[in-house]
Amino acid sequence: MSSPNPDGTPQEPEPELSSSKKKEKKSKWPQHEASIRALTRAGHGALLAGRNHEALTSFQRAFLLASKAPQRRNTPVLRACAFNLGAAYVETGDPARGLELLLRAQPEEKAQGRCHGDQCFNVALAYHALGDLSQALAWYHRALGHYQPLGDQGQVQARMGACYEALGQPELAALCLQEASRAYAQAGQPRAAALALGAAAGCLLQSGQHSVGEVAQLLEESRRLAERSTARGLLGQLYNDLGLSYSQLQLFPLAAEAFLQALPLCPGPREEATVLRNLGMAQNALGKYHEARDSHQKAAALHGSMGQRWEQGRSFGSLAFALSQLGDHKAARDNYLHALQAAQDAGDVKGQWQACEGLGAAAARLGQHDQALKYYKEALARCQKEPDSVRERLVAKLADAMRTHLARAGHVPTHTLTSAPRRPQIPGGACPAGTPARVAMGPAEVQHRSSGGWEDEELEVVCEEEEGSVKIPVPGWLAQRLKWSAAPEPPPPHCHPHRPISTLKTLACFP
Repeated sequence: MSSPNPDGTPQEPEPELSSSKKKEKKSKWPQHEASIRALTRAGHGALLAGRNHEALTSFQRAFLLASKAPQRRNTPVLRACAFNLGAAYVETGDPARGLELLLRAQPEEKAQGRCHGDQCFNVALAYHALGDLSQALAWYHRALGHYQPLGDQGQVQARMGACYEALGQPELAALCLQEASRAYAQAGQPRAAALALGAAAGCLLQSGQHSVGEVAQLLEESRRLAERSTARGLLGQLYNDLGLSYSQLQLFPLAAEAFLQALPLCPGPREEATVLRNLGMAQNALGKYHEARDSHQKAAALHGSMGQRWEQGRSFGSLAFALSQLGDHKAARDNYLHALQAAQDAGDVKGQWQACEGLGAAAARLGQHDQALKYYKEALARCQKEPDSVRERLVAKLADAMRTHLARAGHVPTHTLTSAPRRPQIPGGACPAGTPARVAMGPAEVQHRSSGGWEDEELEVVCEEEEGSVKIPVPGWLAQRLKWSAAPEPPPPHCHPHRPISTLKTLACFP
């Protein structure tokens, strides 16, 4: 077999070498072996420092040298180099090539120990990245058998939870994540334990089979674990996600408290803007409109300074709602206009019709009924892809505004006027004021959007009293980010890796 290419692609067998060439090759092998070890250490160090492509080059060179060993087929050194190179390919976004090399490293089914567990773990990661979740689970289970005797099963349990969640089995996902949390806690990793437990709470929420008390208990335990962590600078994202989960449970006082805890831990303006926007949403839901106004003003300014027009537009909309609740309808109108312009700039169709709906309400409050008609018509024209309940609500408001306009003009007797009830409503169904809205996760109510920040989803609760909207965030536990500002690893189709998941096991054990 000829020397494989540096990219790890196997080639056909080469002609048999003469005895003199074999001796020459054997004499160079000790030097090659020392170089292989040095390259392996360099590759491992580069991976730890986040220099993945540098690591890939080192592992490629090591693999190439190992392929020149005498009787190289299936030697332990060659298998170790295949293991490392395969892991590096998976880490750098080429799981198919990585899987080929990882399988070439020949993980043994009956072997035991950490190195064999690492082999199975990496094979599972490659299948996971390729979207073959059944194979990924099979290999995670094999890795678990190697890690459990060592008490090192946290990562593999977390990954199994991600697979089960992607397969639509949130109950099994929650069980795996709770096991992962216990393993992390026993290993003295409270932050990882807190993240895994928070992810488990998210899965329980998704299942819809558990009470608010059960989920809140997990979230509180997650908070206690987080407070034990000494890595304070890494906890901002966790507190932000706790706030998102509390928001979905309608526990807005706890949500606001968690967002306030996240705020001083933000590493930069992008994260600060996200937390301020979430905090303002919770404050709006609590009726603390002065505080919400301040939070959304700061969030809008920060988003604007970074050119984030989508996010800035949503902040303007939430700010306008707070101002309308404070009775400042002119300022509310101005901020809805800002929200509309930002939504148009960002191509945010949903933000456009929401801003138009708010402008209609503000105009009606200011006695500008012809403007109210204009904006309600625009909102209706822009929301054609929304659920029927949204369009029906806007039609009712448009009809109400038309009757009022005609009555003011003297064309309709005032005693015939009827007015739509003004009460909080979730798109898809109304709920009386003072009654917690049922939080749904269907496509009609949740907008999925990955903005590169911390939250991936928002739930919008439309309040008819002012025809504006309070955006109540939904948990972001299943977001595709592992670090505050790092780009996410590419997720397999329909799979959302959880944040507690660690990266690949690298640096195989040499004999």
